[in-house]
Amino acid sequence: MRPTGPLPPRVYWTRRVVLVVAVALVAGLIWFLVSGSGRADDSAGGGTKQTSAPPETTSTTPADDSTTTGSQSPRQQAQQQPERQQPTKPQRQQKPKRAPLAQPTGDCKPQDVDMKIDVGDSAPGEPNTATLLLSSEKLAACTLSITPDTMTVRVTSGNDVIWSSDDCPDALRAQQVVAREDLPAAYQFRWNGQRSSENCQPVDAIPTTGGYWVEAAMIGGEPHRAYFDIKAPQQS
Repeated sequence: MRPTGPLPPRVYWTRRVVLVVAVALVAGLIWFLVSGSGRADDSAGGGTKQTSAPPETTSTTPADDSTTTGSQSPRQQAQQQPERQQPTKPQRQQKPKRAPLAQPTGDCKPQDVDMKIDVGDSAPGEPNTATLLLSSEKLAACTLSITPDTMTVRVTSGNDVIWSSDDCPDALRAQQVVAREDLPAAYQFRWNGQRSSENCQPVDAIPTTGGYWVEAAMIGGEPHRAYFDIKAPQQS
């Protein structure tokens, strides 16, 4: 409290004040370092307090036209868009190709020709058409000549012969057809709905309603026939 020495007391007091200030500064510096290090350890040690990520900053730099869609030209946008696929037209189903028809290798023998007759009903005195379906039984294809000399046709009802091609040969139309195993040839015969007589002279009697048969045969072959009715016309 009472400094002694060769120097004046003021000098010694000044030294003491400087020393106290220096000690205080050192102590404050140590406290600051210790407290700052503890806070850093809390942050790095995974404490419960989480710091949020800094908000993203929006760049003010103009975007490149090649990467930013909003600033692209319509032409560039059109180039980057995927190409639209054109609707495909449905393919037409191809019909299976038919095998070529067999070509005739000769004339048909009457006994080797099969026949089916297709005929519908008719009215009294009205014409009626019968379709003869001719097919070959032995050859793949053969030529068949139809004339009054090679075919005979009749219309019968029981034992009554209503009409015969022997009376009216001109009613049989001459025609040459190809009879095949897998594709019959069609020949049509038209009956005038009347009775026939020798030399095809007209007959006043008209076939009445009832059941009738169309009979046909290749001369030298088996006869074939089909049934039909003559019906009275319905009155309205």
